[in-house]
Amino acid sequence: MSSDASIPFQAVLEENSLADNQMQIVKAQGRKMVVVKRSGKLHAIDNECSHVGGPLGSGILEGNCIVCPWHRLAFDLDTGIAPKSALGDRVAVYEVKTENGKIWVGNRK
Repeated sequence: MSSDASIPFQAVLEENSLADNQMQIVKAQGRKMVVVKRSGKLHAIDNECSHVGGPLGSGILEGNCIVCPWHRLAFDLDTGIAPKSALGDRVAVYEVKTENGKIWVGNRK
């Protein structure tokens, strides 16, 4: 993370509002993000594709990746890296947890 300050976690969704293998665009930490529940694990990743700004939350899930609907560039949910990008494209991923029936998003990993 580029900042020294720790950002407190922010509640973004009710835990039961996101089914397995679904995603939802939320706003947290002043940014649009996509919260994804993939094979039982929660992820939070920037909504904007680093390639040309496509809305990742409008894309699809393939394996452990979210695929941009504009140019089909896939980003790994754990690292934010686009493994097939020749340009080293990457988006930010964030800490995510569940507590008190809510999904919370925190600092950039």
